[in-house]
Amino acid sequence: MHSLAQEIRSFSRANLRKQRTRVTTLTGRRIVETWRGACLHMEEEEEAAPGGGFVQDLSADLQVGVVKPWLLLGSQDAAHDLETMRKHKVT
Repeated sequence: MHSLAQEIRSFSRANLRKQRTRVTTLTGRRIVETWRGACLHMEEEEEAAPGGGFVQDLSADLQVGVVKPWLLLGSQDAAHDLETMRKHKVT
């Protein structure tokens, strides 16, 4: 079994899978980001996204994270939802 120190020493960037990230701006422009060596390379795609670069999400975000038993982290949607507050015993 390898130790963490051995894993770190044997790490090689060459073994990482190549990654491309597609970014869509608010105006609908699409940019593809890739790493070449130690530099970030960005190129713009030909087609712009129709109707802008984002999708409005009107669904309620009721997820609550328990940081400590007495400290919860959530959105204002969760804070306004009585069932969510009862489930987490918030008084």
